[in-house]
Amino acid sequence: MFVGRSQELSVLEEAYATGTFQMVVVYGRRRVGKSTLLRRFADGKPDVRFFQARETSAAENLRALSAAVLGHDEADRMQPAYPTFEAALENVFRYAEGSRLIFVIDEYPYLAQSYPGISSLLQNLIDRCKGSSRMMLVLCGSSMSFMEHQVLGSKSPLYGRRTAQLKVKPFDAFDSAAMLAPADALRSVELYSLVGGVPLYLEQLDGSKSTEWNLANRILGLSRYLYAEPENYLSQEVRTPALYNAVISAVARGCTRSVDIQNDAGLSSSATAGYLKSLEELGVIERIAPVGDANRKHARYRICDWLFLSHFSLVARYAQLVERGMEQQAAERIVQQDLSTYVGHVFEDVSRQWLMRQISSGNVPVLPLEVGRWWGTDSRRHETVDVDVAAIGLDGEVIAGECKWETRPVTSDVLGTLAGRAELVRRQASRVLLFLFSKSGFTDECREDARRRGNVRLVTADEMFERQ
Repeated sequence: MFVGRSQELSVLEEAYATGTFQMVVVYGRRRVGKSTLLRRFADGKPDVRFFQARETSAAENLRALSAAVLGHDEADRMQPAYPTFEAALENVFRYAEGSRLIFVIDEYPYLAQSYPGISSLLQNLIDRCKGSSRMMLVLCGSSMSFMEHQVLGSKSPLYGRRTAQLKVKPFDAFDSAAMLAPADALRSVELYSLVGGVPLYLEQLDGSKSTEWNLANRILGLSRYLYAEPENYLSQEVRTPALYNAVISAVARGCTRSVDIQNDAGLSSSATAGYLKSLEELGVIERIAPVGDANRKHARYRICDWLFLSHFSLVARYAQLVERGMEQQAAERIVQQDLSTYVGHVFEDVSRQWLMRQISSGNVPVLPLEVGRWWGTDSRRHETVDVDVAAIGLDGEVIAGECKWETRPVTSDVLGTLAGRAELVRRQASRVLLFLFSKSGFTDECREDARRRGNVRLVTADEMFERQ
């Protein structure tokens, strides 16, 4: 099933429509659907060549490249048709002088690993041929660090040659829900909170079945793809996965500052900083700061990949049951005791995603400088407070939101507390907009209070998914 990616497809189509030489860089973490996106874009185009680089020798990659350039099945060619990479690529550049051609090099980092001179070779060919070539060259890769530093970075031979770039990210909750159909809004949020928006992960689930069923039959279990995926993903991306696991486990236990993570994991300060940086590049952990606060000392780390979050904060707790084949009992326990609190944290992100969609579509008249969370000290009450959803607008507006993933409706007391905290996000705001997000709706008193205030919007989870 292909869903979403309309913005990414639009960028690719715009580049193709120019008819001139284009070099588009497409990158993103593994399993996020980059190759599927490119094949969808290429569908129906008259001349497309795909080269899938491999983690193998230069000779093997040259053989596969030769087959792709000539449009042959690689299995039909025992020897490369071209003696060198330069000869193969010169041929494809020359061919594109007379015809529009899409040439995709998928997993470009593997090609560069086997033949380190490839970027310099492409630089030379681009500089010589871009004026006459009608080729749309697409360099695609899953190694985030390599693509950002060795392709897009200022020290790369290819620096300045790209005409467009796409960082393909996991789906948000709403595109994920399309893959989880026919799940309703509540189940969509629960399943999304367990695996995140990576298409391959979502494909493992069955939206027609309960969250408990999906836990027992799709996530828990030693033979399940999703159960082993966090470990497999790290093993593919880093050299010392055990130490990275220690850092992730520390964050899952509630360590949010670098020094606390360092102490919990038993690592040095420099090692911790390096692991955190790598995990940020992999999209597993992110560093966040309060909206409107530039003080780096106030920043926190959190797990932002929901499969990793559920694995380290939920699934690992029941590893002994899973190892004994008691997946159903573990799933029941998670749903009964852990799931509501766990999903509540992810629901905050879902609410921020919904707000950004509303702003983008013009339904919320604010141009945001920042959208995120806010935390700090309420000097009036001498306590530390959090605002789940916070945004500061270009004209001094403040948006403040509270998220409740609970079985009972939200009361007016919650709205009153939120109104007070909104003042802490930014003093003397030009305008304040308040949002309450709820799994189970609102009391009549809360609705009346919101109507009386006039600057409040009450949003249920069902309403969030109605028109997305």
